[in-house]
Amino acid sequence: MIDTEAIDIINSKILSYSGIYVAESQKPVLDTFIRRKAKEKCVTPKEYCMTVEAHTPDFDEIINLVTVNETYFFREEKQFDFLKNEVFPKFVGKSITLWTCCCSTGEEPISLMALALSMGVKLTIYASDIDDNALAILKKGRYSLFSLRTDGKKYHELLEPYSTKTETEIIFNRDFLNNIHSFKFNLIQDAVSSLPFFENAEIIFMRNVFIYFDKPTRVNVTRKVSQRLKDEGLLFFSMNEIGSIDHTIIPEYLSKTNHGVVYYFLRGKRQEPVRVIHEIEKKKADEKKKSLMQEKLRKEVEKAKILKEMPEIPVIQPSSVEKKPEIPQIDFKSVYEDICAEINRQDFVKARNIAQSISGEQYKRYSFFMQGYVEYHADNRAAAETLFSYAEAAAKDFWPAYFYHGMVLRDMGKTDKSGWYFKKCKEILTEFGAKNPYDFTLDSFSPSYICSLCNTFQGGE
Repeated sequence: MIDTEAIDIINSKILSYSGIYVAESQKPVLDTFIRRKAKEKCVTPKEYCMTVEAHTPDFDEIINLVTVNETYFFREEKQFDFLKNEVFPKFVGKSITLWTCCCSTGEEPISLMALALSMGVKLTIYASDIDDNALAILKKGRYSLFSLRTDGKKYHELLEPYSTKTETEIIFNRDFLNNIHSFKFNLIQDAVSSLPFFENAEIIFMRNVFIYFDKPTRVNVTRKVSQRLKDEGLLFFSMNEIGSIDHTIIPEYLSKTNHGVVYYFLRGKRQEPVRVIHEIEKKKADEKKKSLMQEKLRKEVEKAKILKEMPEIPVIQPSSVEKKPEIPQIDFKSVYEDICAEINRQDFVKARNIAQSISGEQYKRYSFFMQGYVEYHADNRAAAETLFSYAEAAAKDFWPAYFYHGMVLRDMGKTDKSGWYFKKCKEILTEFGAKNPYDFTLDSFSPSYICSLCNTFQGGE
């Protein structure tokens, strides 16, 4: 039986140190570790947990046990397209500094370095993480072929000059790995003054970490990290996270902007010009849309005139068996991406209109979910919870609704209740296996990673 009192003590220390919530599935492993250490020191598990402190080998091992890592090479390909086509060309033949501040096992900094080298950019890259074991993998430079996914595939050839590929692994050359300066850094507790570099960075990557933090922690971490960003520097979050990052989280000196579907934050000088350009582009798009609507209306009027002048055609009575109207097929991934784009622009009215335009009894689950998704990002938690409940009622296997329902409850501080929804989401995903009918929300995440998040957030039945 798990010593819940000891686990609760160590949980509070882990949360205070790292902002990480310990998953229910991780508690047995953590309990075994605590009991073994307590026995070695001839104390009770509770006494051990009360005395273990941060910045000790034992506590570091505990953090490594509860850290969830999922990443792969050239993850979120569209961001790498933006770097290749718009950002790196400005630095060809020049030296720039980049910091990836939650690099996990290292696929991200390796991808960035390979892209920069292929373009003649002199990149000094710093890679940090809280997990010693993850950093050890980066330093070793040996990766399973599972780190090569469909997302990012067109850039895989950039890795070939610096690696050897076997039937099971991709192994990087030592000279290449030595270009990446890796070190341990705690986004919650460590000060940026302790970073092992003096110059501020032109680019900072802080992807796929915010989902673990509450709002106050997000505010503090963003302000801390962005202190080390140069004027006109770029701060990248995951494309899955950026929709929920608005003016209530970012410092006043950062502005949210975009290039197509790629959103990022810009520091300082270019904020106003970018905003003006964005408004001009928006105005042009609105004018084009208006012109197309006028042309469509003109054609409808012409069509009506032609029909009015045509002779009347006898009505043919339908047969006894009427043919059912065809159900229109909807590309929900495209709809979801359109909604995310409007959320990223903070235009929740347009996002709501898109979600509410989904009609048809068979599509209720999607309509309710996407409306709830909009309200979740608009910080209307009560409305979001209700809409996610409607989506669950419309389809009992609709796992995205259960996942975000759990997220809403977690944000509202109802962790015991949220645990049930994360558990339900994981059960559905496990049952589906490789055949996932609702993958439109996954983006760059795998179902196994969603399951690991459910484990991390699950706090009760």
